[in-house]
Amino acid sequence: MENNDTHRLNKYQKKQFIKMAQSAVDKRDGPFDWGNYQTVSIDVYRMKGNHEYALIYRIKPHILSDKYIITNSMVLKLKYRDLKEYQKFTIKKYYSDFSKFLMDN
Repeated sequence: MENNDTHRLNKYQKKQFIKMAQSAVDKRDGPFDWGNYQTVSIDVYRMKGNHEYALIYRIKPHILSDKYIITNSMVLKLKYRDLKEYQKFTIKKYYSDFSKFLMDN
């Protein structure tokens, strides 16, 4: 959904998908203090299933920021169509570079 050839997310949608990605990372690898990380990018792809989205969320820590970009990939199924309920979802697939980052530091 977020590339030059397709629909652009508006600011609200982008903010909600970032919150969703952070919540998924917290559930699997966290919790984290998100004030210590900066969003590099978020790519959102609509999947074939109802209310299913693939997210690729790239962040970097404020310290060591030139050296590391942490990539988090996930497929999420929203419980509701509305993004107001961003915290209500199930994680169908998940991969994160956080474990490698934490082991290296």
